[in-house]
Amino acid sequence: MRIRKTVTLDSNLEGFANPEDVQKYMDQNDLKTLSAALKSLMDEHHQLSQQVTQKQQLVHEIVQEIMEQLKPTTKKVTMTDRNLLVLLKLFDGVVVQNGWDNLPIPDDTMKPTTVARQIVSDQIKTEYIRHQTTQVHHRGGGADA
Repeated sequence: MRIRKTVTLDSNLEGFANPEDVQKYMDQNDLKTLSAALKSLMDEHHQLSQQVTQKQQLVHEIVQEIMEQLKPTTKKVTMTDRNLLVLLKLFDGVVVQNGWDNLPIPDDTMKPTTVARQIVSDQIKTEYIRHQTTQVHHRGGGADA
């Protein structure tokens, strides 16, 4: 059983095949009929779609492999951050017990400690601001509302 379909080529619509382009394609590929040209174009489209799908799958596999390789590094960075916070909390306890002026720490050690405390303080402020901004968006209003 044969099924007939009507295909209209419109030269006015951008992005669609117009008769001149189809005729050029037929001449380049030595195709005699419009149906052969359309079949050839559909076959090419199908092959290109399969190639794109294969490349997307390959990219996905590469990303997964990179993520697997980065997991140990991520864990190390996380543990370093946690260890730093523990040390800062320990230092805060020493400051509470001895007072800031009576710390048994040389002055050359105090400067990096002060810088580290400032960095953590800035991170806490940034996180607080981000959290407040997120809450404003969820409530559906802003500072002017």
